[in-house]
Amino acid sequence: MRLSTKTYYGLRAMTNLARKEEVSPIADISFEEDIPFAFLEKIFQQLKRAGLVKSKIGSMGGYELARSPKEITAGQIFEALGEEVSSSFCPGNSSCPKYGSCGTKDFLSKLESSIGQTLESITLERLIV
Repeated sequence: MRLSTKTYYGLRAMTNLARKEEVSPIADISFEEDIPFAFLEKIFQQLKRAGLVKSKIGSMGGYELARSPKEITAGQIFEALGEEVSSSFCPGNSSCPKYGSCGTKDFLSKLESSIGQTLESITLERLIV
């Protein structure tokens, strides 16, 4: 599995918000985390649609976590940003000509399951400690 830049930046931005526990302007997060501003705006739009952050408008505006850092998992962030946790080389279904006789499909299935379980067990709270 290869982590996309968008998801990497999203994790960094979310841990930044979790550490602060207050509304933060995107410009501040962009500067502090060295993430391109326009890219970070798009990331926060996706995180907001997923209900992981909420925005405040005005001179003291910006973004804050929608829930406690202990209630937001890395898996939720991955999902919000469209990160797939799968082995791109194995379709895992009957469309593969080796599906019935493949010795690796069970291993790859267990690997994907383990990664998913790990992502769901890691909270923002754990990432900032």
